[in-house]
Amino acid sequence: MNDEKEEKLVSLLAVRRGDAFWPRQKAAILRSAGEDRGPRRAWLLAPAAALAAILVLVLARGPRQQLPNDPQAVSAAFIEHLDLLADMDVLEAIPEEEL
Repeated sequence: MNDEKEEKLVSLLAVRRGDAFWPRQKAAILRSAGEDRGPRRAWLLAPAAALAAILVLVLARGPRQQLPNDPQAVSAAFIEHLDLLADMDVLEAIPEEEL
């Protein structure tokens, strides 16, 4: 008997949709999918396009680094410094008595 009451309660709580429900849903979905959304999409794309334009301008006008006028002098000084370091290693390896 409890089972019968439970089934009756469940059937009363169940959602009932008529035969016309699903065709109406399908028609509403197709209608909304076919609407012209051109102007709405343009308003969504406008901020993105403006941000991209600003980014291009900022990157194009950014500070430029000056290259050294004489890169050979810098690299020659660096090589001389390395040579002095190598000489220091050799000098440190020789005992003081032999110098």
